[in-house]
This record gives sequence, C-alpha cells and structure tokens, in this order.
Amino acid sequence: MHHAYTFRTLEKTLNNTRMPVELRVAAVEGLSSMGGRFARAALTGVINEDAAPLEVRIAAAKALGRTEGA
Repeated sequence: MHHAYTFRTLEKTLNNTRMPVELRVAAVEGLSSMGGRFARAALTGVINEDAAPLEVRIAAAKALGRTEGA
C-alpha cells in the first residue's frame, strides 16, 4: 500500500505542469529508484510529452536507462 501511494505521489509530481522543474526532476529520480513497469511507463510518458520541459525529459531519458524492471 505504501509503495502504491509513493508511486502515485511521484507520478502526480512528475506530470504536474505547475510544479517547479527541480521537483519534477526529483520525481524522475524517485521513480527511477522504485523501478518496475509502472515507473518505466511514467518515465516514458514524460519523455514523449512535447510540452514537458526539456530538463525533465532529459532526466527521464537518463533515468529510464537506469530503471530496473520490465
């Protein structure tokens, strides 16, 4: 249960366009640390989001390479 709550919080932070870029990048790192297919999907989603700041997209691409799980 705690894992699911943490994931949802990180995913919401990552996708919240009103959040500062630094917090969104921190959410990328958190998702990368969690690993798994849902984290990978969230990271892939932001990479493909044209409106996401470039810094967030680059961090997500780098993190995706470090993320475990299929």
